[in-house]
Amino acid sequence: MSGESRSDLILTGTQADCLAVLRNPGHSQSKIAIEAKRSMTQTEVALHRLVELGLARQTASKLWVATPRGETCSFETISDRPYRQTRPPGPGAERLLDLLDRPMHGRAIARELGISREGVRQLLVRLHAQGRVAFGDPDHPSWLVKRADDESPVLSRDEERVLSALAPGHATDAKGLGVAARLPECEVEPIVESLVVAGLAEAQEGLRGSRTFRITAAGSEHPQYVRSRRRAPPQRLPVQSDRVRKVLQEISDAGALRIKDVKDLTQLPHQSVNALMQYLKRKQLVAKAGLEALAPYSLTEQGRAVLAEMTLRRAA
Repeated sequence: MSGESRSDLILTGTQADCLAVLRNPGHSQSKIAIEAKRSMTQTEVALHRLVELGLARQTASKLWVATPRGETCSFETISDRPYRQTRPPGPGAERLLDLLDRPMHGRAIARELGISREGVRQLLVRLHAQGRVAFGDPDHPSWLVKRADDESPVLSRDEERVLSALAPGHATDAKGLGVAARLPECEVEPIVESLVVAGLAEAQEGLRGSRTFRITAAGSEHPQYVRSRRRAPPQRLPVQSDRVRKVLQEISDAGALRIKDVKDLTQLPHQSVNALMQYLKRKQLVAKAGLEALAPYSLTEQGRAVLAEMTLRRAA
C-alpha cells in the first residue's frame, strides 16, 4: 500500500479496469481494451488519464505498464459517464456481424467490407466490448473472429498452419507437413493426430511403412483452411508411369496373375512384360504367390499402398 487513504484517488470504472490489466504488465492498447472489455476510444482516454495520475506509462516498445505507484495504490471507483458503445452497433458494425456466418480472419473481413484492417480492428474491439464477438487470439484480435454465440471450435495458429499444409490431391507425411507449415516435425506429429481425431484429416499407411495424412472433406471446408498457404509435397513414388499403374491394377483386380496373363491383358511383348515384372519385384511391389517357377504374382503391401496413392492422385 502507498499510504494514501481510499478517498485520495478516484478512478472511473474504465480507468480501474485498465489499471487492473496493467498490473500484469506488457500489453498493447488493443489487448488492454479486450481484457477490460472497453472500446479503443474508451481505453485510449483512460490510459491518458492514468498517465496524468502517474499510474501508468508506455515503454519504448509501445507497450503499457503500471508505474510503481500504479502497482500498489488504493482507490475508489465511480461509474463511467454514459458512453455511446452501449447503443446498438452502427451500419459498419452491423455489416460485419452479418458477414460472420462462420469464423473469419480479419484480412478477409477487411476485403469483404472494403475497409482497412485497422478499421476492422477498431470495429472488432468495440463489438467485443459489447459482448457480440469473440477472438481466436486475444493478443491479435484481427487474426480470427467469430460471433459470441458461435460455438464453432477454433484451431490454434499452429493447427491452422498444419491443416492448411494438407493438399487435397495427395497424402504427405509429418516431415513434409513440417516443411510446408514451417514447424518442427516433432511438433507437427501431435497436431496432425489431433486433426485426425477431429475428422479434419485422415491417416493411412504410406510408402515404406510410413504414416501419411490426407485432408478430409470436412477439413477442406473448415473456415481456417487457408487456400493460399503452401502445401506439403507428396511422397515420392517408387514408380510413376501410367503403364505401371495399369499393370498393378490388373494384378490387384485379379488377386494374382502370371506373366503370360499380364502379357495378354496389356498386349505388351513377352520380353517387355518379363522385364517389367522383374523391375516391380525389385521395387518390392509384387511377389510370387507360390514357390513353383510359374507361380503367379500378387501385390505386396507396398504395392497396394503405391497403387492406392497413384489412383488417388490420378483422380484428384
